[in-house]
Amino acid sequence: MRRSLVLRLHQYAAQQPNVPNFFLQAKLLESEQTIAHQEQEIAALRTKLALSESKTKETPVQVQPSTEAYDAKFAKRLKEIKGEGRYRVFTQIQRHAKQFPNATWYSPEGAKQVSVWCSNDYLAMGQHPEVMAAMKEAVDTYGTGAGGTRNISGNTRAHVQLEKTLSSLHGKDAALVFTSGYVANEATLSTLSTVLPNCVFISDEENHASMIRGIIASKAHKRIWRHNDLEHLEELLRDIRLNNPKAPVVIAFESVYSMSGTIAPIPSIVKLAKQYGAMTYCDEVHAVGMYGPGGAGVCARDGVSDEVDIIQSTLGKAIGCHGGYIAASANIVDAIRSLASGFIFTTSIPPAVAAAAAKSIEILRSEEGAKKREVFWNNVHHLKKSFTDAGLPVLKGDSHIVPVLVCDSVLAKAASDLLLTKYNTYVQPINFPTVPRGRERLRITPSPVHTTEMLEKLTSDLVAVYDEIGLPLTSSAGLHKGKLVKATELGRDVGAPVRCPHLVAMNKNRMVQSGDEEQ
Repeated sequence: MRRSLVLRLHQYAAQQPNVPNFFLQAKLLESEQTIAHQEQEIAALRTKLALSESKTKETPVQVQPSTEAYDAKFAKRLKEIKGEGRYRVFTQIQRHAKQFPNATWYSPEGAKQVSVWCSNDYLAMGQHPEVMAAMKEAVDTYGTGAGGTRNISGNTRAHVQLEKTLSSLHGKDAALVFTSGYVANEATLSTLSTVLPNCVFISDEENHASMIRGIIASKAHKRIWRHNDLEHLEELLRDIRLNNPKAPVVIAFESVYSMSGTIAPIPSIVKLAKQYGAMTYCDEVHAVGMYGPGGAGVCARDGVSDEVDIIQSTLGKAIGCHGGYIAASANIVDAIRSLASGFIFTTSIPPAVAAAAAKSIEILRSEEGAKKREVFWNNVHHLKKSFTDAGLPVLKGDSHIVPVLVCDSVLAKAASDLLLTKYNTYVQPINFPTVPRGRERLRITPSPVHTTEMLEKLTSDLVAVYDEIGLPLTSSAGLHKGKLVKATELGRDVGAPVRCPHLVAMNKNRMVQSGDEEQ
């Protein structure tokens, strides 16, 4: 390094004859000092590296977890879930087009005919002849898949027409179709904070998991308001405005809550939002198709569709197809279209599904759809009255959801199994984390194709199951009666979990017998 430096200095001196020798000597000395310092640093680094390598050789390598050790952790977690009585078993059924609610259950003993009472195809539009025909025709036209994202070859005319139909349904400027209702919620809510920096979400405590995940992913501030409690909502709004007057605020809620069956007081929420300068985001997944003019939902029924900023819903429930969407102003929809990764980076729904969904909405907005809703609501009211008269602990409410309390995860599964195996009736138990522990239930959804005879048979079968398992009715005597009656009269199981004393005792005995610790 020194030799190279001296050579360069001599070359420089030859080119500059007027430069004094003492200057060149000074430059050489300065450079040599710099080089010496650098060489010292290099030597120190080499010493440090040698010590590190020596230490590494002396220290034995710790054995890393094996594949079996990882797998054992998953097995342990599954055992815990099973011990809590909330392990989910998927019932294998085969729906039969044009024969719903009849289906074939493939049990361990073989195929068996059953009646389905827990489908979210609320109006049986998934088997409507015209909807099926629209899908078949679209397959012949487009093929099976979309072929890509909306930005890359997956934007067919069927998608565009469906979004026009959806925006018209809700009276909005525009709509945007996603691959599911879950994705629509998660993608939209997580994206809002990128457009609205420092925004604050106010989320109803019973909001769906997809809304919760979207708000968490947004990394924005969030406040939780007690379910449908307008006083608490205003208290939170007032607090936010006192501390941060200019912060964007988004009130996120559902119109119909699918597990408790309650309905949000949307006009009052909208009024508070306007008063405190907040946006409103309403999930209408369990409402579109069944409520409001043309099945446009609770917002339309209550006359506030134009005042709710973003309406979200699904194509997979009352519409009978698959997918999800939002409807809002042109600017909001365009911003979500341009920014939401859950929309941008995924293949769009098949065009045949889009075509079928558009046809389903067309029917639901027609006179035929109105008649279908009338029969549907008659069946809902009939079943709720029949259950109530029989003493079954059904949560009261104005929605179409019929939740029947069990309050124990193991017994909820037992009731479901007995209905299926003995009475040929399929009702799925609802356990944690879908509902809080101690609030387990059977969630029943009557449809317009369930007959009066089917409604009456379900009531008698369910009463027999409650009697056989030892579950209490609201008409039963005992300490548990007060809690059950209070829960059903309030319309939701608020506060502490509804735990009947004899169910608590049964649970303790079960835990002791299994050798597990008491919960």
